[in-house]
Amino acid sequence: MSDATRTEAGPGRRGWGSAIALGVATLLLWSLHPTLLILVPFALLLIALPPRRPPLVVGAALLLWFLFSGSRSGALWYVERGWALLLAGWFIAFGAMWPRRSFIVRGLASVAATMASAALVVASSRPGPSFVEGLVSQQMRTAASESIALFTQMLGFERVSAQVQEAMFAAADLQVLVFPALLALGSLTGLAVAWFVYRRLGIGDAAPLRPLREFRFPDDLVWVLIAGMLLLVLPLGAAAERAGTNLLTFMAALYALRGLAVLLVVAGVPGPLGLVVSGVLLLFLYPLIMAMTVLVGVTDTWLDIRARRVAAPPSS
Repeated sequence: MSDATRTEAGPGRRGWGSAIALGVATLLLWSLHPTLLILVPFALLLIALPPRRPPLVVGAALLLWFLFSGSRSGALWYVERGWALLLAGWFIAFGAMWPRRSFIVRGLASVAATMASAALVVASSRPGPSFVEGLVSQQMRTAASESIALFTQMLGFERVSAQVQEAMFAAADLQVLVFPALLALGSLTGLAVAWFVYRRLGIGDAAPLRPLREFRFPDDLVWVLIAGMLLLVLPLGAAAERAGTNLLTFMAALYALRGLAVLLVVAGVPGPLGLVVSGVLLLFLYPLIMAMTVLVGVTDTWLDIRARRVAAPPSS
């Protein structure tokens, strides 16, 4: 969103479009119970951080009661809520330690700390990591079966073709393979939505999150990308290969967003027709566009393209 558009929209509506887009991204990235990644951190932020207005605190407590009450349907119920609690706790802790750091720094640190602490808990538990992966795999394949049944009912077929069923189960298996990366990305976008709504409703902050064209993260994270490549390329076994795949998936998404931010600065925000054309191109050429934005994002790590553009004289 350009500055002009932001000004015309007024402080009351500023940034809500980005928050909605981040919420949709959270829903798409994590298919098990994505609303927990938003609602649990949001409620705990209202309770733990100022201004702690009584109506908002009571509302947050009721929200937590609603999320943690009801029937406990299996071990996944505890896994999902335990993850959301850890994520919110780490985010509040990093906020207390680094009050002046940007959201993206605190959010990335919170996701990493949650991943590490959850790994320790799971590894030290009796069932072990394979138990959690089995739960996720079962849930993903059940969701694929339900999607096939819904697809069949909507089209009025007796059954969909074997190729379609194989493709949907293959997609579910791919989700299981990269579910740590998807969970990390969904947690980051969920935290962003929770932080935005908390700052707007609790503090009255007019701009809780920076515009997309300013998106960046610490350049040192390029070493995570390099580590992922090495784990994937070197013959270190299946576990290292999977860890590399997840690191690359996570970092590729971040660099694609950074590359998109650079392109918005260089080429400008497209108009309505440009958005339609961009959507069509993304639909049919998404591997090429994804690779291009990742490359631009990685290049920005060393060249800082946006700073060079601002520093360049108008004639250039």
